[in-house]
Amino acid sequence: MPRDHQPEETDKSLARALAAGKIETPDPEHSRHVAYLSLRLYDLLKEPLALPDDGRDLLAAAALWHDCGQMRSMADHHRHSFDRIMAIPLRGFSQEQQLQIANIARYHRAAHPSPQHPGYQRLPRALRPVVDQMAAILRIAEGLDAGHLQMIKDVDVVVHDGYVTIYAISDTYPTMEIERAQSRAGLFREVFGRDVEILPKVARPQTGRRMEGA
Repeated sequence: MPRDHQPEETDKSLARALAAGKIETPDPEHSRHVAYLSLRLYDLLKEPLALPDDGRDLLAAAALWHDCGQMRSMADHHRHSFDRIMAIPLRGFSQEQQLQIANIARYHRAAHPSPQHPGYQRLPRALRPVVDQMAAILRIAEGLDAGHLQMIKDVDVVVHDGYVTIYAISDTYPTMEIERAQSRAGLFREVFGRDVEILPKVARPQTGRRMEGA
C-alpha cells in the first residue's frame, strides 16, 4: 500500500549514510527518491528472500550516491561513482563496507558484477553475495525513477514461487519508468533465481498528508 515517505532523519539507514560523509550528486532529489524506493523494496523483500541485515545500510548509502560519478563525467559515470565513493573516508563504515557500497553503486547500471572487474576483484568472496543482491535491487529502483520526475510514489511486492511481482504505484501510467526498471531486472533474476514482472498500480486517493518525494 502507498504511504508517506519516511523522513530521512527517522530512517536509520539513510541517517547513517548522510552522517558518513558528503558526496555531491547532480540531482539530489532523484538520488533520495531512488534511495527511498530501494529501501522499500528491501523491506518488502527481506523476509521472503532472506536478505542480509547488513545489506540495508549498504544499499541506502549506495543509492544516495549512485550518480555521484556524473559530477566527473556522464559517460561511464557508474565507474566514476565507484572511484568517488572510494576517494573519501566514510565515517561509521569500515573499509570493507565502503568497498561494498562503492561496488553496489558501480553496478546500478550497465554490466553485471564480474570477478574480471578490478573493484569487484578487491572484494573478499564472502562479501560479494550482499553486493550482488543490493545491486540487483538498486538497478530496479533506479529504473523506477528513470525520468527523474518521482512519478513512482511507492512500490508494493508480491513474491511467488518462481517470480516476483513489483507494483509501481503512481498517479499516472509511468511507461518509461516501468520499461526501464523491467530492462534492469536481469541481475535480480540472476541473483535470486526468480523472474520479475513490474506492473503499474494507480495510487489511491490519500487522506491527510499528501505523498511527497523522498
